[in-house]
Amino acid sequence: MAQMLVLDSTRPVVEQATHVSIDDDAIAQWAADVPRAALQPAGHELFASLPGTREQIANLILLIDSLNFCFWSSEPITISWRGKTYRRFEAMFVSLLLAAKLEPEWFNPEHWLEVSRDEIHQVLSGHGRLLMMDEREDAIRQTARVLIDRFDGQFIHAIESVNRKAWPLAVLLMTNFDSFQDVATFNNLPVCFMKRAQICALDVSMAWQAQDLPPLDGLDELTAFADYRVPQALRHLGILQLAPELAEDIEAERVIEANAEQEVEIRAATIHAVDRMRVAVEKAGKKAPAWQIDWYLWLLARGDDITVNHHRTRTISY
Repeated sequence: MAQMLVLDSTRPVVEQATHVSIDDDAIAQWAADVPRAALQPAGHELFASLPGTREQIANLILLIDSLNFCFWSSEPITISWRGKTYRRFEAMFVSLLLAAKLEPEWFNPEHWLEVSRDEIHQVLSGHGRLLMMDEREDAIRQTARVLIDRFDGQFIHAIESVNRKAWPLAVLLMTNFDSFQDVATFNNLPVCFMKRAQICALDVSMAWQAQDLPPLDGLDELTAFADYRVPQALRHLGILQLAPELAEDIEAERVIEANAEQEVEIRAATIHAVDRMRVAVEKAGKKAPAWQIDWYLWLLARGDDITVNHHRTRTISY
């Protein structure tokens, strides 16, 4: 199985974790109770509003996912469009969508290299405050250089080089683009999460499908996308259990450092909890791949009835 790179490298973390554990009884209860319809993809209608050709959409998704990290702040970014207010990642998504509609140069990596810092801030921020703006500017420039130097400025060339397969595309992103190299360490061993690399493959596929274009193959090989919202939903469901000190830090909104034991354990446990949920719902006759369960959890975490905070880590990985 292709996803074993992620599953195998995170397994020792789960086995040796001292701050986070997975409650298999809670998983079994969830699998029995969750409605089949809740596991169907929903809530990303924005893909259908993307402008451009198949090739342009691929470039824009790459740009968006190169910036898909760290949306928590005391003043989350917002943008209003077509009578709806979007927040955090979706606000940035809409901002870049509108920028490309108004100025098609936003489809081109040459523009990403040349665009001014002020314009980047103006386009990305909307209303509110987006963290790690220096790192976002660096990600835009680095992504542009690799896309121009290695793929003739077209992400579609990278996608076609892996025969439009999702998992190989995620590996290509991790190995070619610096900002997609989402690898931590735990007890001196590498731990591969590949959050943004995997979600970029999914987003390209979903964006194309929303435009009635063929999706990528092999989406079911993707693992969960270990971020801060999915573990929040898993805690809400009682599936992730945290040591009291870690739970207290999260509820007090204390920042947890990237690559700290606690942070790596949260992300590794997220990967394996979702994989166990995948197995459990299949046994319950409600088959859903990891990416669909992840999607369900991401939406759940944004609901009004969520009962716990998410952890806060300043990182470009998620």
